[in-house]
Amino acid sequence: MRARDIFVSVVMRVVDSEGFITEALDRLVAVMQAGFNHYEILIVDDASVDATRERIASLQTRARNIQLYALARRKGDNIALTAGLDHAIGDMIVILDPRLDPPELIPRMVDLALDGADVVYGLPRERMESRGLYNLALRGFIASLARLTNVDAPKAMSSFRLLSRAVLNYMLEAADRHRSLMFLPALSGYPYATLEYDRLPGAASRQPGSMGSRFAKALDLLFSTSARPMRVITLMSLAISVVSLIYALYVVLIVVVKEDVAKGWPSMSLQISGLFFLVCIILAVMSEYILQIVESTTHHPRYHIARQSHSSVIDIAPERNVLETVETSPKPE
Repeated sequence: MRARDIFVSVVMRVVDSEGFITEALDRLVAVMQAGFNHYEILIVDDASVDATRERIASLQTRARNIQLYALARRKGDNIALTAGLDHAIGDMIVILDPRLDPPELIPRMVDLALDGADVVYGLPRERMESRGLYNLALRGFIASLARLTNVDAPKAMSSFRLLSRAVLNYMLEAADRHRSLMFLPALSGYPYATLEYDRLPGAASRQPGSMGSRFAKALDLLFSTSARPMRVITLMSLAISVVSLIYALYVVLIVVVKEDVAKGWPSMSLQISGLFFLVCIILAVMSEYILQIVESTTHHPRYHIARQSHSSVIDIAPERNVLETVETSPKPE
């Protein structure tokens, strides 16, 4: 199959992007029109408070196959992208951040997928070279997570990637896919390829999210992709119980041998406080798992689409995912 005949869905999340969204979408539309006969662009607006939706609506009057899904409340990039993936119908799906990722790489990603890769990861060159503390820390975290889950994953991966329909179907089966969205393709076990690239000029000033939100996403990835931290907690609990028993025997021995027990009070207080610290760490980790249990047993929707709009011209419906019907004349009585 030729690349031009592939139906490609591009999924992106935008929020308060009125300053650059028109230029970014014009650039993306030009790439898609030149490279593919069948495509769709799915934009999830994460409850913007500026004129982002109006900018997109204006572009929909002159550009084909742009779909806008506006969330009722701001949910963050993972849930917003999940909403877009839920609605994507392409043979191949590209996740793209219009603030950071050059759309000109999409045809090259499709070529790599046609060569046999079900996932194509974009690797930012700044992350490959570990520029800055954040990129260095992220590479270390991904490497640790890959070892913990025993999967093969590129250490410098970003959110810019291509997924085959098979991989997306695997991801859609996960109830907590919004938590592990970044790592789910690696967990699928499908073959992957990588593509190094330079981020768009000025991307450093448009990096999404605060350090707090990034840390929260790291915790979601850690606790939603592996149960091994719970086994670590079990081992820690057993170790603490053994230490506590040894300490109790030590205290009994001190009481039997020593006459002035009060002299050991400072050291005993430090040891008790250390044990309480470890117990608090254990409770914190357990609370993360309890949180996931609560979320999986409550059936509240992850997102709600308040408004939906489409381009004036949608040329994919008559050609894709529609069975051809043939009219037949009724048989004579």
